[in-house]
Amino acid sequence: MAGELRGRGTEDVRRHNLSTLLGLVHTRGTTTRADVTRELGLNRSTVGALVGSLAAAGLLVEQSPTDLVPGRVGRPSLEVRPHEGGAEVLAGYVDVHELQVVRVGLGGRVRGRCTVSTSAPPTPEEAATLLAAAAAGLLAEDPPALLVGVGVAVPGTVRSGPGVIAHAPNLDWHEAPFAALAAAALEEATGRRMPVDVANDADLGLLAEHRRGAAAGLTDVVYLSGTYGLGGGVLTGGHPLTGHRGYAGEVGHMSVDPGGRACRCGSRGCWESETLAGAWAEPFGLDPDAPDIADLVLGRLRAGGVVSRRTRDKLSRAFARGLANVVHLFDPQSIVLGDGLWNRLWPELADDVMPWVDRLVMPSMRSGVSVTLSALGQSSTVLGAAELAFASLLADPLGTTAVDLTRPGGALDLAVVVPDLDVVRSVVRS
Repeated sequence: MAGELRGRGTEDVRRHNLSTLLGLVHTRGTTTRADVTRELGLNRSTVGALVGSLAAAGLLVEQSPTDLVPGRVGRPSLEVRPHEGGAEVLAGYVDVHELQVVRVGLGGRVRGRCTVSTSAPPTPEEAATLLAAAAAGLLAEDPPALLVGVGVAVPGTVRSGPGVIAHAPNLDWHEAPFAALAAAALEEATGRRMPVDVANDADLGLLAEHRRGAAAGLTDVVYLSGTYGLGGGVLTGGHPLTGHRGYAGEVGHMSVDPGGRACRCGSRGCWESETLAGAWAEPFGLDPDAPDIADLVLGRLRAGGVVSRRTRDKLSRAFARGLANVVHLFDPQSIVLGDGLWNRLWPELADDVMPWVDRLVMPSMRSGVSVTLSALGQSSTVLGAAELAFASLLADPLGTTAVDLTRPGGALDLAVVVPDLDVVRSVVRS
């Protein structure tokens, strides 16, 4: 419990309690003082003081409950929720043919979204500039009171400290200092320097699903995502599996057919090259880079025919081999199919894949194998990037310096140069 820290000073204990309280409200969206008191194991006056401090900082608000129960005796507990229009973050997701940017408030509410489609995988510099342009547009009309930071998801191996993309095969990025590039582009676009954190897309998808999605309450989960590359995020014993260099979870590069298709990583027969867009597109004569590749594949599968049946059987078995490997390696409670191709294909192909999984998994591990769809759908990855950006605030709510977006004249400098790419933007504000 929050009140059980020992061997620490008063300020350390208070910081921990504030962090726990803010994290609780951030995850639940709305709770009550009574629930907070029970969860933290503190007395009511202490909880009142903590809530008051976070409210004074513009992070939380308290109000009387709106759904009063008729005939209920006693004064109802005050509701505690995130301050609407208070602390926010920007989150981005750079994929092979699409870049998403969302504006997310404390509590996980999406307050704006911009999607940019590109005709070819962007370079790191192009992606940084597109990210900054989209972010500036989302901030232009109604800047938040507090902008905590920026989180970005990238499909590749990331050195998390400096935000360097060591290798992103499907983007063709190598040793790209993307955090620095994005920070510079954002400063040019908005006139303000924003802290930028970058991490692997599947790791962040898992973070979002564990906080308020299909993995909530679980301790051992493997999250899979991707349309062109297959990334994996692993939670074991309640802790993310990172590995020595932070690269753990590259399950897409397990070999499921040593003599199979060439993979962009340089090997052959990798799980991703045998089961994702290129593998489906080739037998059907489709464009593997088509933005609607999932719909095109589903159309061919439902149309039937010899090619459809053979492709369905071959790729279902290949996907099952990878799933069986995942079960043997990590013994998860659940495998969550997140943002990407197999999230769309699973309702059609689950009955083809799971019998093969049962055959391939050793008997002692066969029972309880669960494969589920992401509760957050195609947004799980970018929402995970938002959670990454919120991390510093949640760790030290009153010690984190937010980005001041207001100039003395109240204006934002939103000038930005967009690279010469064939882009299509779709902006939604909520």
